[in-house]
Amino acid sequence: MIPANKAMMSQYHPRGCAPLLTAAAGFFLLATTLLAAPTLPNINTNNIITITNAPYNAVGDGSTDNTLAISNAIVQAAKGGNTNGLFGGTVRIPASGTGVFLCGPLTLKNNVDIQIDAGATLKMQPLSVWQNLPAQNQSYGNLIYATGLTNLEISGSGTIDGNGADWWNSSGSVYSGRPYMIFFNGNCKQVLVQGVTVQNPPKMHFVFKGSGDGNITFQNMTINTTAFNAANTDGIDLVGTNSLIQNCTINAGDDNIALGSSTASAYSANILVTNCTFGVGHGVSIGSNTAGSVSNLTVINCTFNGTDYGIRMKSDDQASGSSGAGGIAQNLSYLNIGMTNIVDGAIVIYSYYNEYGTPTGITPLIASTQSVGTTNIPIWSNIVISNVTATVANGGISGIIWARMETPATNIVFDRVNISGPQPFDIYNASGIQFIDCQITPPAGTNTFVLFNAQVTVSNSVPTSTLFTLDGLTTNVTGSALSGSTLAFYNAQASLQNTNLFDNGPVTVGASTFTVSNNLALFSSTVLNYALGTNTTTIAVATNLALGGTINVSGGNGFTNGTYTLLTYGGNLSGNLPALGTTPAGYTYSLKTNVAGQVNLIVFPPPPGIPTNLVASPTNLAINLTWSTSTNAASYNLKRSTTNNGPYSIIANTATTNYFDTAVTNAVTYYYVVSATNTAAESANSLQASAAPLPSSVPTNINFQIISGQMQLSWPQDHLGWRLQVQTNNLSKGLGTNWVTVPNSTNVIQTNIVINPTNGAVFLRLIYP
Repeated sequence: MIPANKAMMSQYHPRGCAPLLTAAAGFFLLATTLLAAPTLPNINTNNIITITNAPYNAVGDGSTDNTLAISNAIVQAAKGGNTNGLFGGTVRIPASGTGVFLCGPLTLKNNVDIQIDAGATLKMQPLSVWQNLPAQNQSYGNLIYATGLTNLEISGSGTIDGNGADWWNSSGSVYSGRPYMIFFNGNCKQVLVQGVTVQNPPKMHFVFKGSGDGNITFQNMTINTTAFNAANTDGIDLVGTNSLIQNCTINAGDDNIALGSSTASAYSANILVTNCTFGVGHGVSIGSNTAGSVSNLTVINCTFNGTDYGIRMKSDDQASGSSGAGGIAQNLSYLNIGMTNIVDGAIVIYSYYNEYGTPTGITPLIASTQSVGTTNIPIWSNIVISNVTATVANGGISGIIWARMETPATNIVFDRVNISGPQPFDIYNASGIQFIDCQITPPAGTNTFVLFNAQVTVSNSVPTSTLFTLDGLTTNVTGSALSGSTLAFYNAQASLQNTNLFDNGPVTVGASTFTVSNNLALFSSTVLNYALGTNTTTIAVATNLALGGTINVSGGNGFTNGTYTLLTYGGNLSGNLPALGTTPAGYTYSLKTNVAGQVNLIVFPPPPGIPTNLVASPTNLAINLTWSTSTNAASYNLKRSTTNNGPYSIIANTATTNYFDTAVTNAVTYYYVVSATNTAAESANSLQASAAPLPSSVPTNINFQIISGQMQLSWPQDHLGWRLQVQTNNLSKGLGTNWVTVPNSTNVIQTNIVINPTNGAVFLRLIYP
């Protein structure tokens, strides 16, 4: 089973925010990387320049061009003096007049905060004005632009509006040349955006490029663009490191958040997205350009409502187009996430973006016939998706992992993921995919998973009745070594609709029933792995079963000797018994097909150990025998002989480690050994022990009679071993002390004494030995 491992996020309390403590749920193989809180800008708050004051004299009437006034204020704020080690200043946009300040392109300076007060709006000039402005960075200049700067802030409770409707409805070079609204370029550092509402940009809302050690923070702000035709209006496009996005609400005309770059040197790492709400948009995305790697991303405690996608990763190889160049995305964690009414797909990871766009209808056959890429291949690896609940609207998919044959997705863990959607979860070209305590719930009659060239493990903490149904290609791909999938089920119930899905396997089951809905033919190269124990572990074939291949066995909870049903079938049985591969040590095994409809494994216990410490203790007319317990013993054969070192005969088979032998004769020495037995074998004999039984110690009478001048004396059998003694004192003298043992009377119960009249008196007695 998969080991539990818990990862704890650090506390964050950037300026103006209460501490935030978040914890990643456990039970996965991969740990979340801890993120240090980004360094925030330190701007001189004693230097505040209000743009409506002289000499700037901006006018908030919704028609006056305030570009020059605000630009001059930015220059002046940047010149602000040093107060307690703080530099620069704040450009304040107040709620004056109608509160709407029209503006053209602005260029930021170091150590400047653009503060937009509540009720105020900084609004882009319309497209008709923008077309007459000099080009800036793109075909048309950005509203706010910064390159290579440090210590920057956009704050306040007001609004930045991109006046984007005319741009969205444009065409040709105007449409393709749309500017970003706020563009941080060239490794800007220590950037804070907080409080503001940003909406309706011509293209992306925020774009960060080349922010190598950016220390970028978004918090408590809103992105709100919901128009259906606001194409490519990503919320936040971020290429940078050590960045935090928290407590934000984002609606956008494209990706709510997008990570990744077409430039290999522009990587993104150590990014935390937490306590955010996502509405209209394409979700939290990586790509489509991933040539610049993305790593150490954590998205935690977020909600998605009505987004097209939730968790989305998209890319392609370089050969498929000028954009979409692939690179590596790894060490990604998505934790404690709720999704409702997702339009297209809850979790999507795919590597054919330029060729197929969003793959909501890809089939295993299409996945199996793709050409092999040559350069900049996308790589998805080491991803944890934990404690996620999602509902997908009609027409959407629960999820898809569609990596490339040449670089399968690897090590993706789904832990307590619960998705309800109208279509299956597709997995193509992926290995190390784990579903732990998950529920993927499609409509009745729809498969849970559709697979091709996939290595998938489904496990539960405890056995469950939740059924996972699987399907794949109807026929194997000619000449392809990738046609089969590797499947494993622990404490899970699964049903296979197409027997060619796993081809050669291997298939692993532990405390699970894996049902094959039609025939099953095991090829000579097919491998079946069983983790056997207390719970039923079997592959159930609905109709005909053709045997072959290899069966490996490992010991699960409660594994011991006994009979295990490995396969059942409802039709005919053919083929040859599979070979037994690896098995738990110490046991012996036999595959049997003698029970109709079953292929059983008989597990014989290891041979028992040789008994030790055999002790024979003589008692009255019996010998008490004891010995120590032997390993793997079911019972013991006790053996006896009257000859030293045997030969021995079995006198008892007992499950206990003691025996009271009463079939003995006094004064006879008996020799004993004991062996242990079970259904597998009998051990060798123990070391020998011996003893002679003792006679009764209770005094008894001597019987006598006179026969032919002799006195015949006898006593009971249980006094065999007592000594007969005699004394011949005169009767007048009585008993004395001169007792003499009668010869040959020790180990008998009868003897004769000659009567001698001269003795006068004869006294006889029996003495306990």
